[in-house]
Amino acid sequence: MKRFLLVAAVAAASFSMTPCVHAQLPREAGFNEIFSTDFLPRDMSVFVDTLMLEDWQKQVLEALLVDYQAEYRAGEQGLRDKLTSMKDQIAGAGEAGALTVLMKPIEEWKTEKEAMKQRFLDDVKGQLSDAQLERWPSLERALRREKQLPQGRLSGEKTDLIIVMRQIDVPLDQRLEAKDAIAAYETALDLALMERMTQQEASQPRIRKALTDNNAAAGLVELERIVAARIAVRNVTDANIDALATALGAEWGTKFRDRAMRDAYPLACRTPPLDPFFDNVFALEDLSAEQITQINDVRDRFNDSMNTLQGQFVAKVRQVEPERETERARLAADASRNVAASKGEQEPYKDLISERDRLIEDARTRVIALLNEQQKAKIPGIEKYLQKEEDREKPGSESGKKREALRSDDVLRTTGGDGLGTQNPSPRGKSGGDGADAPR
Repeated sequence: MKRFLLVAAVAAASFSMTPCVHAQLPREAGFNEIFSTDFLPRDMSVFVDTLMLEDWQKQVLEALLVDYQAEYRAGEQGLRDKLTSMKDQIAGAGEAGALTVLMKPIEEWKTEKEAMKQRFLDDVKGQLSDAQLERWPSLERALRREKQLPQGRLSGEKTDLIIVMRQIDVPLDQRLEAKDAIAAYETALDLALMERMTQQEASQPRIRKALTDNNAAAGLVELERIVAARIAVRNVTDANIDALATALGAEWGTKFRDRAMRDAYPLACRTPPLDPFFDNVFALEDLSAEQITQINDVRDRFNDSMNTLQGQFVAKVRQVEPERETERARLAADASRNVAASKGEQEPYKDLISERDRLIEDARTRVIALLNEQQKAKIPGIEKYLQKEEDREKPGSESGKKREALRSDDVLRTTGGDGLGTQNPSPRGKSGGDGADAPR
């Protein structure tokens, strides 16, 4: 049923708006929220845990939820019946007027749905003690995080740093040491989520009107305001990754930062597939002391280079994603005003991904070159890498030419002496300081 209503609304929007814009404005018009129930059975654990409900209160809460869901289903069915009865009227309104006709019952349903939500919350409050009512603001914050964080679209916008701490099992002592930083993060995140909600609630009806009026420029203004609110949520994540990492101390802070960055920026900060390779190499029992030093040198330089590259990658993601959230709407608005406009980069991450692949392959090749034939034979999957190396080194091949350029003195000087983009290596022994927990 929800799918039927959403499809009907977006289809009507598609009739009246240019194809360049309808993919973005309806997405921020609030249709998902209008056609989604506000409370599900899984939300009950948030009520129970935050309000510390007694057993008898849990039973009342379950009954109130059943009543709420029944009322919601009845209202949704009523809207569906109304839309079905209006199909001739919608069809007769033509492409320009179809959405205008459709939006009237949808707006009425939105008002009715909000009233249902408030009645449910008032009924829950009616079962609480004074002490539990004092915890109500905590419940509202918990529900906002539960409901609003998953709606993020920018990298970092839906990352929950509290969950990240749980995922890496930060000890209680460390969390207690960082309690002030954790509280500051929760407060800042809640404020940013509230501001995003407020902006969405203000902009969504204006976007729906822009859809009915075929006014791409007006819709773009509201879309940009919502994107700015999304950036603010993302900025809270970015700032508090650093703050929490510092508060958690050197060991756990490093692990936290690594996991949080991979969660927030998965495209930029995915773990390079070299850790298993290095593990297999260091598992060789006949490595000489000199080989161990040289291999650790390659790994340290690789980790430093990857850290630098990933910082550049994150900066690029932060720049590109907000632009892409509004690009189609902006192009449509410019076209409607006869303003010349150009699209953004079609493959903004291509060079960064290519450089990451080059760093990975170069580090692996350098390590393999340090091993003798017997040692190479003991590395799982070594055959495919040797074959790739053989293909690259064929005289006259483009790959061979590029590799010779990489090895030239000029390139080595500009990249720090090893072609990996690093300087001043710090050789370490086999058993320590391998950078495995460093942000990648």
